Amino acid sequence: MKAKYIQKGDAVDYIPNQDMDAGEIVCLGNLIGITRIPIKAGTLGTLTLSGVFDIIKQAGVTFSTGDSVCWNSSSGSAAHTGVVLGLAIEKSSADSEHVRVLLNCNANSQKESSGADAEWLPL
Repeated sequence: MKAKYIQKGDAVDYIPNQDMDAGEIVCLGNLIGITRIPIKAGTLGTLTLSGVFDIIKQAGVTFSTGDSVCWNSSSGSAAHTGVVLGLAIEKSSADSEHVRVLLNCNANSQKESSGADAEWLPL
């Protein structure tokens, strides 16, 4: 057997070490998830791995539609470096407080031998 189906994959089980509010961004290595509802420390909850979210960003940072958006855990905000959150689905200006992100989606900029344009692939 090469693989056994377990679940749909839009969420994964998660047991936090501390109480978490809804909307908390969690980095598990290169895996990003967001809590949908509060989760008490030591109890089983879930992290959503897909969807569209407004993510807080620092003033002055801009994103164009299709840009990769990363999570900078040091600043606690979206940035151009860090763990990839996903893709910006609309322009976010320097004075905007957030960027709208399609979670865990990445633009693969590699071109095939045919010279095809970049294609959209899930992480």
